[in-house]
Amino acid sequence: MHPDITCYPASLPGPRPAVLVLPGGGYRFHTGHEGEGYARWLNRIGLHAFVLRYPLLTEHRFPAPMESGRAALDWIRGGAHGLDIGEHVGVIGSSAGGHLAGLLATGTVLDEEDLDAAPPRPDFAILAYAAADLHLLPDEPVAWILDGRMELRDRLSPARHIDAATCPAFVWATAEDPPGFPNSLAYAQALFDAGIPVELHIYPRGRHGLGLADGVAYGEHGDVHIPHTAQWARACEAWLREEGFLPAE
Repeated sequence: MHPDITCYPASLPGPRPAVLVLPGGGYRFHTGHEGEGYARWLNRIGLHAFVLRYPLLTEHRFPAPMESGRAALDWIRGGAHGLDIGEHVGVIGSSAGGHLAGLLATGTVLDEEDLDAAPPRPDFAILAYAAADLHLLPDEPVAWILDGRMELRDRLSPARHIDAATCPAFVWATAEDPPGFPNSLAYAQALFDAGIPVELHIYPRGRHGLGLADGVAYGEHGDVHIPHTAQWARACEAWLREEGFLPAE
């Protein structure tokens, strides 16, 4: 059975890069503006987008979200969807979805003895106000995410496990976002220290969970429009082209 995915084919013909979209929602739900909203932006600029409804921690616990994400990467690369996938498959995630994206980028596993082979990793990552270091979050939400297994706090902190195989990343947050700001700095710093290409943007205004910040609402989320902060999407598109992940127009 393939992962629970909705496909949004690229608007341009020919082989196109693909992006696995991991919505935020605190591992309690999947936000539409960070799922379908991102997917519609990505397919407009010429990428295939695949929105994954990964297992939520209301009914599951780690490593279920990671296993779902790895299966999704394999499924996208495997081609069963019928789309013409180019050379690169990336990942985008916001907040909790960004945490999961970071775990995929760093090849995190909970038990090394269970590994038969290296887990699949994305070729690039776009992290929006992602939870990158669980030591930078209060104990209460971390205990909920880890189902009380606080000994996993370090292992499930992507910023602490950057290695040479970690992909380049575009990272952004706002200065008004208490969890997003320090976590984004931590992930970018870890990439820098490891010599991994990274582009970091910190915008002055906007709360946690903005998504595209373009004012397009999906249910109860995404209705905030902050034009300056919304420029992150254009900057990200330019980064994708500069790094060779998105073909020139």
